Amino acid sequence: FCPDDSVTRAQMASFLARAIEFPTGSTDRFSDDDGSVHEANIDALAGAGVTLGCGDGLFCPDDSVTRAQMASFLVRALDLPIGTNDRFPDDDGSVHEENINALADAEVTLGCGGGLYCPDGLVTRAQMAAFLYRALATNQS
Repeated sequence: FCPDDSVTRAQMASFLARAIEFPTGSTDRFSDDDGSVHEANIDALAGAGVTLGCGDGLFCPDDSVTRAQMASFLVRALDLPIGTNDRFPDDDGSVHEENINALADAEVTLGCGGGLYCPDGLVTRAQMAAFLYRALATNQS
């Protein structure tokens, strides 16, 4: 399972597409995922409006996912309400702040300790499994 390895954007797409069972994407959305085993799942997330990629028609499938990006992926994938409480001081000004707060409001995250979220930290596979478990359990309540 490689629990301490960081999650790539391509792996995140497959985790989410499988967990939420998004319909397979029929449109090739990005030029940099051609031939990837994750391409159909990446296209499924794009088709569902969960991702717009990383810019210029690219998805950046091999880039590692930060905790801030993961929050936005999960909130959009699960259609969670935007967070209204400013939960963490270290995400102020981030484009992901509302989504980070949404995960905290939904009790999917308590942060990384010391009242912080660590938005620039990379998500490990073990952490992603825990985030997905809590997010899916919360979303079914």
